[in-house]
Amino acid sequence: MFQGYILESSKKQVAYGIYVDTLKNPLLYFERSTGNTVGLQINEGLVEYISKKSKASLKEREQYFNAFLTFVVESEKKAAYMAFKGEKMEYLSDSKYLVQIRGMYLGSAESINVE
Repeated sequence: MFQGYILESSKKQVAYGIYVDTLKNPLLYFERSTGNTVGLQINEGLVEYISKKSKASLKEREQYFNAFLTFVVESEKKAAYMAFKGEKMEYLSDSKYLVQIRGMYLGSAESINVE
């Protein structure tokens, strides 16, 4: 369902991206921003695309989101160890983006009353 890869960003820096299996661009990625800080970048357009294309019910979306969050938490640990050792990371699980992604993904199901 999800994959995590170390990659080279468009800024020619080491990054760690999390992909949905069927899509070619990362849904989110971690990349050095300033000094020894690693920032989190979210592809909001991709979140919106997935939200609109999904035919899953609200309950199924909640399950998918929880699976995604579990994968992200494990991936954050791997990225911190493998790609960004000793650097300060911005974690999705600690960020405002988590609420935003959840709202975008689950909100689409609520707006079309899919149960």
